[in-house]
This record gives sequence, C-alpha cells and structure tokens, in this order.
Amino acid sequence: MDISRVRRVGVAYGEPVIRTRTLYHFTKPTCLEQILATGVLEARWSADDSAPKTVHTMDSTAPEDLPWSFREGRTIRFELRIPEADTHHWFVWAKKADHVPANVFRSLGVPVWTPDNPAFVSNQNLGSKHWYVIERQIPVAEWVEIVNIDTGTVIWPSGNR
Repeated sequence: MDISRVRRVGVAYGEPVIRTRTLYHFTKPTCLEQILATGVLEARWSADDSAPKTVHTMDSTAPEDLPWSFREGRTIRFELRIPEADTHHWFVWAKKADHVPANVFRSLGVPVWTPDNPAFVSNQNLGSKHWYVIERQIPVAEWVEIVNIDTGTVIWPSGNR
C-alpha cells in the first residue's frame, strides 16, 4: 500500500505520515522549573563527555524500570511522542561505535555482557529492555503530559485533566 495516498485527519494528501513512539522521561522535581522555563528536555551525559549527549527515556511508565542509579527522587514523569526514526534502543545504541564505555554499563547496574547472554539480566537491570535514548533535545511540541507520580497530579499541560 502506498501510504503517500492515504488521507488522515489533519494530514493533506501526499504529506508523509511520521510514525511516533510513546516514551517516558523521569526527572527530579528540582529540575522541573528550569525544564518548563526553557521548553525543552536537554540532551546530557556524564560530566566527562564520555558518550554522546542524549535524553534518556523508556517505553515503560514504571519508575522501577529505570536504571537503579537513576531511580531515587525522579518523581516527575514526562510522556513524550517522538518520531520513531529518532529513538534508539539503549543497548543497540550503546554498542554502536562504543558510545558507552564498559565502566558506564557497570555504573548503571548493567553487566557488560550482551542481552543474549543468560547472565545478562540481574535484579538491578530487569527494566533495561525498556530503555531508549534520543540524541537531541526534546522540545515542548513533543511533550504530551507531565505528571507527579507521587501524587498523580497532572502538572502540564493544564494541571487539571
């Protein structure tokens, strides 16, 4: 089927249909004011710039699926719609051109072995199959909702849904 001829609500004939992936980003409440003021989730990495700057996301809403070193205090959840072409599964991305050194795998609670290895899964990285990275900042246009997961309060867009 030639999708260029499929008409979708709000999309003119011939316009490409961009497939998106729903992902979630977790952050600390202390970071929220700055994020809202700038209107972007900034791409970051470790202080030593040992890997490309990314926004860490996942396809799970559960904070338990975050890397164990990222779990504490991250009670603000962003729901995002990102073009699929911009999403990279963490393990595929991490191995590509040695984006992530072995010591970083270990610091995230991830053994250096591949996901195919039975020794790979540990009690600290069970959620790792959910991890994605985006190698750019994420503008407000790709945000769907921001929720305080401790209270269930919708913070953005309106605070009351």
